[in-house]
Amino acid sequence: MPICLAIKKELAETVIRNLRKLGLIDSSLQITRDERFVFIPIKTTTNIGLETIIPEAGYEIVECNPPSIQRARPESIPPYDLIGDIAIVRSRVTEFMDANSIIEALRSIHPRLRSIYIITRTEGEFRTPMLEHLWGEKVDCVLTKEYGLLFKVCLGKVYYNPRLAEEHHRLAESVGEGEIVLDMFSGVGGFAIHIASLKNAIVYANDKNPAAFNHIVYNIILNKKKLKGIIIPLNRDAYELNNVFTECLFDRIIANLPTRSLEFLDVYRSLLCEQGRLHIYVLSYDIESTLDTLRENMRDFNITGYKLVLEHSPRAGIFRIDLVKSNSV
Repeated sequence: MPICLAIKKELAETVIRNLRKLGLIDSSLQITRDERFVFIPIKTTTNIGLETIIPEAGYEIVECNPPSIQRARPESIPPYDLIGDIAIVRSRVTEFMDANSIIEALRSIHPRLRSIYIITRTEGEFRTPMLEHLWGEKVDCVLTKEYGLLFKVCLGKVYYNPRLAEEHHRLAESVGEGEIVLDMFSGVGGFAIHIASLKNAIVYANDKNPAAFNHIVYNIILNKKKLKGIIIPLNRDAYELNNVFTECLFDRIIANLPTRSLEFLDVYRSLLCEQGRLHIYVLSYDIESTLDTLRENMRDFNITGYKLVLEHSPRAGIFRIDLVKSNSV
């Protein structure tokens, strides 16, 4: 019989993250929950130091019977992202396909493909992709399109995910005319340029990465004839934005930094006006636990909805959580 750690809901998000770092979660079984507890399948109950992971009471070790996770079989076409005429393949693909099979499969779909790269990991504070050249021309920068908008992307310099194109467009459609928007982690300017192309809004596009800031500026120029709104690029640490803007200014804040977005709750609270909208993107292994964490730590906000944006792994996803700041009492 499998063994689960039964943990109080309000502690679950942090505990799941810590157990995963230690490699103690049984990844073949699903995390389940009831009204009070989250049940986390674990590999062993010996020498795992639960007192260091859970600093207060609120857990039990119990027998459980969670459902198994169904894993898809590898297909003949490897999963990949297309940035312009460049294909990016995840390194895990090489576990079940050799280089020649990957090249043949992708070129059969995209005969005009210019090159293929393997992404081995993202590294550092700026989520910079580490790339290995697999086939074709070695490329520094490429132009790609999202809904008719052009974006320059220099490979290995900035984080860019073409699968977010629909999300950029969908969120931009929800922005109202005349809004003042802060995109705190703008990357190459995806959200900002989509918003300004559709709405007469003012968008502050911030990114701490100097290379990303340069991309934002370049991409504004690339699309200037299509922009209705104004984009103001910033190159600041998000923690410092409280010093840049000394009072609430924004009708909407976008926080697309999935692994760290929950670190900036005080910044959101300070800069967002009453009834302003906040869109937080989070990497979550259990979305209900993440929602519980937000409810506990942002009681002056109301959660209005959430959506799975990207699948990250069989157990985790990138979610957008939508909140509205309440009026002061």
